[in-house]
Amino acid sequence: MKKNRTAIILVVLLGTISFWFIINKGKGTIKETLRDFAVADTASISKIFLADKSGNAVTLERQPSGHWTVNGKYNARMDALKTLLNTIKKIDIKEPIGKSAQDNVIKRLAAKAVKCEIYQKDKLIKAYYVGTETPDQTGTYMILIDPETMKPSEKAFITYIPGFEGYLTTRYFVEERGWRDRTVFQYNPNDIKSVKLELPSNPEYDYELTVKGNNNYQIKILKDNQLLNNWDTLAVKQYLSYFQQLNFESFEVDLKPAQIDSVLKSQPINILTVTDNAGKANKIKFYARSNMKNILDKEGKPLPFDPIRMDALLDNGKDFVMLQFYIFGKVMPQPNYFLQKSAQMTPMINKAKNRPKA
Repeated sequence: MKKNRTAIILVVLLGTISFWFIINKGKGTIKETLRDFAVADTASISKIFLADKSGNAVTLERQPSGHWTVNGKYNARMDALKTLLNTIKKIDIKEPIGKSAQDNVIKRLAAKAVKCEIYQKDKLIKAYYVGTETPDQTGTYMILIDPETMKPSEKAFITYIPGFEGYLTTRYFVEERGWRDRTVFQYNPNDIKSVKLELPSNPEYDYELTVKGNNNYQIKILKDNQLLNNWDTLAVKQYLSYFQQLNFESFEVDLKPAQIDSVLKSQPINILTVTDNAGKANKIKFYARSNMKNILDKEGKPLPFDPIRMDALLDNGKDFVMLQFYIFGKVMPQPNYFLQKSAQMTPMINKAKNRPKA
């Protein structure tokens, strides 16, 4: 009887030990505090500070209104910010780094890494260094920093986001321009008072659309102050709806300052001005962009200008940006577009003359 009782106790004990090993398989002996990179409650994050080893830095802050700013000067680009917040929430340990490789990885992190500090209100709650990608490009080298002492941990890890195939380094960038909002036009159609399109090379096509009231519009050809009759209400409404969200592609970085100055001194392709009900005008000047990628025409000859993208000077008079014809061509139709019931249009930008050379 005693032998049976002893056997039962041994079976239970061995079963308990086996169960413990099963549920802890893969966790190893690493302390959770040394591997906890994620912040579950990203809605409580008030500030993110990013800095690299070259002295470049950017501060992203959540304002009381809920929107985010870049270095306290510009609205933040929300698609990039949402990606970063999602990364901060879901980041996890893919695998620890072997002892033999730890020193080399830590040396690389010390030489080339981005420091990320995460705050709730004014309190630093999480900090770590973001390194380069792993050789197979499915993980990212990172090391935690003690928020109290600001000293890095002794162990680096390979991190990832479960379900995502790739590395995370590019999400932690420090260039101010990269974080800035790229909105050119953002209007509720009901908030628009007027839209004016000017074509310096073809002034006979200049016009201004004015909203007089509900379904009541006026379209004036500016050259002779003649009103356009028989306009189509649906076409006008469709046109005004295009201004709800129009973004530029990127800041113009392929041109040197002298080249940009040369372009700005030349004649624009067109000038588009949107005025809201409060009387605030947003005036954008559009310019032809040099064919830097050597795009060919149907005969195999290089086109003089980029047929896909153009440049623009934003309303602040400082930012020179690159944008796509496909996106902005729809807000540059001929006046007769408003007479058609079809929403199809022919952009006037193709008829501009004296396009500038960069």
